[in-house]
Amino acid sequence: MEWDDKIHKALAHSIRRRVIECLQEKDLSFQELLGCLAIGNHGRLGFHLRTLSGLVEHEISTNKYYLTDRGQLAGELIWDTRFLTRRAVRDLTHEPTRYVRRLRFRDHAILFYNKEDVKRKIALSFLEAGLLKGEAVAYLVSEHKMDSEIREIQRYGITTDDSRNEAFTIMSAYEWYIKKGESQAETIIANWQALLTEKQKVGFTGLRVAGETEVFFNYAKVKELLKYEAALGRQLTFDIYALCIYRHGFDEKVFTQLQQSHGHSIFKGIAFKTI
Repeated sequence: MEWDDKIHKALAHSIRRRVIECLQEKDLSFQELLGCLAIGNHGRLGFHLRTLSGLVEHEISTNKYYLTDRGQLAGELIWDTRFLTRRAVRDLTHEPTRYVRRLRFRDHAILFYNKEDVKRKIALSFLEAGLLKGEAVAYLVSEHKMDSEIREIQRYGITTDDSRNEAFTIMSAYEWYIKKGESQAETIIANWQALLTEKQKVGFTGLRVAGETEVFFNYAKVKELLKYEAALGRQLTFDIYALCIYRHGFDEKVFTQLQQSHGHSIFKGIAFKTI
């Protein structure tokens, strides 16, 4: 398609990419562009500007160049590519991070952690992968950590105020898992299915969920928690990816039961499919 070819051609040369980046900040004259690019070759810049026709245009009245809508899109693609490349390099040696990004619909995974930064790195990478694939995502966190988690999510690079049908939802784990002091596995699962249906109706391909579970321990609902996880099973029966998040500190019997209820396990820096 001609439109795609134009963008691909623009992104293929470093000078053209830099022209687009310079113009994302503000409209610039020819001389200002030369300064932004730090090159002194007028003919070279003129050639690249001609190549960028349709993405970069010249406003005669102001004698300045500006990005068209297509040019703005090209600028977003440049930023996204650099952002994701940096993240890929950063995560290259972190197996759990790569592992959770490759999970599929209906996978039920469990993460055991002992440091908040480790939890966030894995959980947010998992959620970000869903956003990039056109899925809705939900993050359940302890209520007392809600504000700090939102700050960390934004620092990570995920926008929480997405206007596209609420792609990202952050919720109180207490309000979702416990109602009027009670926790019922059937009710929680039915609510997940209802949320999935709601997101699919507005165009999302599915739902990706990461949920902290300490609320069950704080309110003495461990038996209910084990029943809920067992009811979900190692493989879900509906189109949700689930990452259940547990902080180390409970007894071995509970640990074993929880691991047996999940198809994938992540702890101590490794990730694997549960046998």
